Amino acid sequence: MSDLHHYTKPFFHEGNDEGCLLIHGFTGTPAHMQLLGKALNKEGYTVNGILLKGHGTCVEDMNECNWKDWMQDAVDGYERLRKKCSKVYVLGLSMGGVLSLLLAEKYPVERIVSIATPVLIYDRFALLAPIVKYFMPYKKWKSEPTQGQNDTKNSIAYASIPIGAVPSLLKLMKQAKKNLSKITCPTLIVQSHMDQTVKPMSAQMIYDKISSKEKEILWLKRSKHVCTSGPEVKCIHEKIIAFLEK
Repeated sequence: MSDLHHYTKPFFHEGNDEGCLLIHGFTGTPAHMQLLGKALNKEGYTVNGILLKGHGTCVEDMNECNWKDWMQDAVDGYERLRKKCSKVYVLGLSMGGVLSLLLAEKYPVERIVSIATPVLIYDRFALLAPIVKYFMPYKKWKSEPTQGQNDTKNSIAYASIPIGAVPSLLKLMKQAKKNLSKITCPTLIVQSHMDQTVKPMSAQMIYDKISSKEKEILWLKRSKHVCTSGPEVKCIHEKIIAFLEK
């Protein structure tokens, strides 16, 4: 697919000199961050919703890139905001949350919001990916990647997992987990008890290991993994906006 669907494209909303970098998750697209991006821009923030390499086209493209590409995409998005904004906040969903943690470990970030970020995952199959990829290149997601959306523009993602790309996700998770103590900036962690992809205890592990003096967890009760498109969106937006305004 040479043309991206309109809602899978990256977006940039001009605002004030406080910038928000929004990073989507593994097999997802900026569509999952659209609602949050609009809410933040409405509050005056400059918003940069990036598209990670290999995403938003066809699932086969993910096998043509790796964790270094995704990390570089995050760094590029951060630097674009840093050039024009006095403060940069990084907000990431799932693998985007992992990238957010890595950015905060390596770069000056004023605040981060880690949303449904994996430290521990339910799918044990992932650990076998380096072997399985040779005879099973793709695997269907066990459950719908999104929830509660009649508007399909907010639920665009690959229906399958590219097994060859899973080791790169695990590599990012391992790197972030190893250096969590380097994070000192204020941090908001968002996690649903109903998440069927990321073990909810991941949120507590992040909270316990980061060195931030200002940190908190927003626990959700009705959302699935892609909570930015779920039934508790309003609650998430209100909490994030209040956190950024502190």
